[in-house]
Amino acid sequence: MYSDTGIRAARRVKGAARPTARTSERILILTSGLGFGHVRAAQAIEAALLQQQVKVRMLDLWSLINPGAASIIHQTYLRLVQEYPELYERLYQLDEHTWRQILESEEGPPASVLEVLELISQIASSSVAENKGVQYASDRLLLSMLYTSLPYDRASLAGNGVRARLALIKWSWLRMRKRLGSVAASFAPDLVISTQMIPAAMISSLRTGHRLNVPHVGVLTDYGLHDFWRQPGIDRYCIAHDSLVDERDPDCSRVTATGVPLMPGFVHPLPQLEARRQLKLAVDRPVVLILGGGLGLSVDAIASRLLQSSLDTTLIVMPGRNAQARSALAAQASTAQQSDRLHICGWTDRMDVYIRAADVVVGKPGGISVAEVLACGRPLFATRSLGGQEGFNVRFLESNDVGALVSDSDLAGRIEAAIAQPERLADIQRRAWALGSRDGASRIAALALDYIARERTHTSLHLQ
Repeated sequence: MYSDTGIRAARRVKGAARPTARTSERILILTSGLGFGHVRAAQAIEAALLQQQVKVRMLDLWSLINPGAASIIHQTYLRLVQEYPELYERLYQLDEHTWRQILESEEGPPASVLEVLELISQIASSSVAENKGVQYASDRLLLSMLYTSLPYDRASLAGNGVRARLALIKWSWLRMRKRLGSVAASFAPDLVISTQMIPAAMISSLRTGHRLNVPHVGVLTDYGLHDFWRQPGIDRYCIAHDSLVDERDPDCSRVTATGVPLMPGFVHPLPQLEARRQLKLAVDRPVVLILGGGLGLSVDAIASRLLQSSLDTTLIVMPGRNAQARSALAAQASTAQQSDRLHICGWTDRMDVYIRAADVVVGKPGGISVAEVLACGRPLFATRSLGGQEGFNVRFLESNDVGALVSDSDLAGRIEAAIAQPERLADIQRRAWALGSRDGASRIAALALDYIARERTHTSLHLQ
């Protein structure tokens, strides 16, 4: 654990040249491209810091490995969460003891985990590197050796391969940590912010190993805390809502409820009528916004089901990068009957306008999506949850009666019930607005700059 005294005493990267008379703050923001929400959170914090004239560098952890290896990791992750959500949930919920058993025990992993490890090995071995690249070329061989070692085979000559597996994982970790340390040393930040738990753990490891001595802030983008976030090298946790702070937790003194960092457009959302005028939507018909995320999973089926129901609504659908869903939606929208009811939207940097134009939102319960919807004062209905962090988010929505996980067959009925009771819907929207946070990015930026100012003051007094 790091007290405020320890934070003030933290100076900078070991071995880095100390700048002379430097006044501009330098902040390194680490994220992970495995989840686009983590990247959006990092971008929101970056935008808030740039408004304060801070020198910022944002880094995706996976840019530190060979592009071909990164592509395989990304494909494996996406297939696991999309095609095998139950197994992903099982892996996500593992505690520290079970992870240690997987890595170190001569008995091998428990049966419940074995199935997941074998699946990961199969998916990774069948994935194709889209861009092999020449940078860090040895990563491809290392990754191949790693996923080959995951399955457990008691009958093989190598037994369960636990020593090889442990050695490969440790070696991979140390290689990544060394590269990250080099980046930090070259940038010489005054403070590091992590928006995902893997880079956060690496920075923590660098700090506890005395290879990096700057304050470290962890930003959680979901409405719950995974045990992997509990790292001794994190000085401050920024979380989504104050109801998530457990006063009994010994780490609660390091927790600040800043809200999830969102892009500047969410700071002052437009009134609903103005948002509809900007989007050229009918102002007298209820609007349902269907968000598909980057993958656009099932949005065409959801839209079709709602169009076939008795609901008299305008649907706005965002299919993301899903070309097949986009084509199916375009075919539905081409009919005269649906042309005014169905609107298809591609990429937008004004998500706040679309959410404010809607009465209710249907979408994947990722942390950023939930935070954006609540910031705009709207309920969120999710038709699927990948478990893990999305399970945290669904429980938060349901416990506050501002959304729910519903089946495809029940969705139209739930939306119809909400729209049919304007007073109750308005009450839910007010509750969502109260739960939402619109200034999370600026609060995190202020917290970071306060840490830096306190250290500089302490250093100045120490040198006098």
